[in-house]
Amino acid sequence: MADGLNVADGLNVADGLFDGTIALPRAVVLRDALEHNIATMAAYCRAQGVRLAPHAKTTMCPAIVARQLQAGAWAVTVANPRQALVLDAPRILIANQVVDPGSLRQLHVLRDREVYCYADSTASLEALESVAFPGLRVLVELGVPAGRTGLRDDTAALELARRIEAGPLTLGGIAAFEGILDPGPRLDTLLERLSALAQRLDGIVTLGGSVHFDRAVQALPDLAPRLVLRSGCYVTHDGGYYDRLSPFGSHATGPYRLREALEVWGTVLSRPEPKSAVIGIGRRDVSHDAGLPSVRHIRRHGHSHAAAAATATATLDPQGLEVTALNDQHLILRLPADHPLAVGDAVGLSVSHPCTTFDKWRSVLIVDEAYSVVEDAPTLF
Repeated sequence: MADGLNVADGLNVADGLFDGTIALPRAVVLRDALEHNIATMAAYCRAQGVRLAPHAKTTMCPAIVARQLQAGAWAVTVANPRQALVLDAPRILIANQVVDPGSLRQLHVLRDREVYCYADSTASLEALESVAFPGLRVLVELGVPAGRTGLRDDTAALELARRIEAGPLTLGGIAAFEGILDPGPRLDTLLERLSALAQRLDGIVTLGGSVHFDRAVQALPDLAPRLVLRSGCYVTHDGGYYDRLSPFGSHATGPYRLREALEVWGTVLSRPEPKSAVIGIGRRDVSHDAGLPSVRHIRRHGHSHAAAAATATATLDPQGLEVTALNDQHLILRLPADHPLAVGDAVGLSVSHPCTTFDKWRSVLIVDEAYSVVEDAPTLF
């Protein structure tokens, strides 16, 4: 995991990413885009009459989660009790089964909060019952064939719900995750199952990852007051996977549009061949599980040349630079032999899938439009 800055680094607010005080590579979050995304999703949920419990596993960054709560998030979603313990949120939705003794022990530490957990079997329910406390609510999880956790059979789901209602725990509602599904019959079937079961059970209905949350809202209009979306990646969006698939990505036609807020910056270390450059960024610095990153900016001597640069600065335009490989500590670019990219130039990357970039850093720098540091924001993975 890449190191965050500490006192010895001498970081001061308003230090600039390119003024020689901050070593590269670094992951940065653009404050204006971050705040725009948080406000955009909050506005969408208000307009639709649904609630938002953003999945904090995307960033695990208290400074960002605090902004989401301040914007009106109903709860914070996490993947396990350990994540909940390090985040300051009074209402927690653990979007997972909690069954191992160590995690159950951590769950009990959360007994002063309102906590929602999943169950998809009598065994997982009994595990939760072993640490029962007044604020613990159980969500019956539905799943799909060849998917992840969750009940495939709706009769079994109803039976489990009735078992929960018998005590000692409280039935919190129903949960599912549709993000792994392509648009089509399997997604439609899951939404129909949720709707049918919700007519027979009380509590919240939670789903809505970062790809199909709009489909969930459209398909379940009668459940809007009970519907809780768990989208996470919207908070920084990206320039790859989610930009292509999110309903608020580059193809959006409605009033809502997310902005890319996360970048990773590194330095050109070598031009070993005419059509090749090596950048000091590797697998330990940037995501690669949902596609390689792409070059968004080049900066030399304090001047930035973005992809939309004017003709006068086109000589350093990043278009035409292709990331072809990513090693542990190096990134390989293919570029035209006459491109003036030089050793020492700073290169800003657009990521694909923000979750697996954040988890590589002990902190991210939140920066303003001039790339001056606003906040050194720790992550707690």
